Amino acid sequence: MTEHISAAEFNSQIYEEASAWFVEMRAGDVDAAGRQRFDAWVRKSPEHLRAYLEISEIWDDVPLVDEARTGNSGDLVAKARAGADVVLLDERSPRRRVPGPVQSIRTLSEHRLRLAVAVGVVVCAVAAFLGYQQYRGPVYSTGTGEQRIVTLADGSRVELNARTRLSVHFTDRQREVELLEGQVLFNVAKNPQRPFIVQTGNLAVRAVGTEFDVDRKQNATTVTVLEGRVAVGARREDDLKAFGSPAVPAPTPILLEAGEQVTATARVHNRFQASRVNVAAAVAWTRGELVFEGSSLADVIEEFNRHNERRQLVLGDPALGNMQISGVYASTDPDLLVRFLREQPNLRVEETSSNIVITSR
Repeated sequence: MTEHISAAEFNSQIYEEASAWFVEMRAGDVDAAGRQRFDAWVRKSPEHLRAYLEISEIWDDVPLVDEARTGNSGDLVAKARAGADVVLLDERSPRRRVPGPVQSIRTLSEHRLRLAVAVGVVVCAVAAFLGYQQYRGPVYSTGTGEQRIVTLADGSRVELNARTRLSVHFTDRQREVELLEGQVLFNVAKNPQRPFIVQTGNLAVRAVGTEFDVDRKQNATTVTVLEGRVAVGARREDDLKAFGSPAVPAPTPILLEAGEQVTATARVHNRFQASRVNVAAAVAWTRGELVFEGSSLADVIEEFNRHNERRQLVLGDPALGNMQISGVYASTDPDLLVRFLREQPNLRVEETSSNIVITSR
């Protein structure tokens, strides 16, 4: 194994970041945004690229040091200290220059210790990653303008809208998924012994066999039931703490019937309120349409931006966010919406090659 790391060159923070990226990239499910962040990190400094390549090489050579890949950095450092060419320094004695071969031995000792620590970091990080992967299960995602249909291991069918990320974890007792962002139409395979639970933000949606849509936007999450019934409630207390929810009593769970919908804002409230809705409009995105019935301009812009990579809508004046919009539009063509906005006397619309900026006159 070629030993690249020297005492002068070693930067612990860069190698920690490189180790974190190495673990993340080995997962194989990094989305487009994640790859862009990795690319930016690598390009930031030649030291970043060198550290990442060295960590990769170290991992390839880990079996030479720890064949089972179960060691820790302390064990590896101990092995390095036990080497025949290592001279241990008495830290209490004054620092002095050590001449000749002894100086080289001391440099090699420091070199090996640092390399052992780096190997230990990778061993522990990848071991933690493998355990996390086993718990987490697969992650499915879509980019801007992309939609995807996935059949899960239990036979359930999930349809992902654009800009969506979904993590799946099944056990013998329940089927749990985490909607990290975006929108999914769930068609759940019936299995009363294994309830199907969707966690997203501060909500938990529980079903056995049914069809429902969950739409997680920046400011609110909406659950719409197409068939059967689902229970909607707050997440477990431990989960809520992770989202910084206020210390208020959790709202009482409610049952939603087919044709009903509930919307919850990003903060937990004391009650959920169900309402009757146009189900076809709620899932019009699966047909390439966007149907708005008194929707806020902020939500309309967010929805259009899921589907249009070439030109993004930008709300230049936040005060316009609550303006209500109604109509039926093609999800990949905002031109009709732009024409409507241009006709409004209080709005100004400025177009560039990459953005459509909406401001007040």
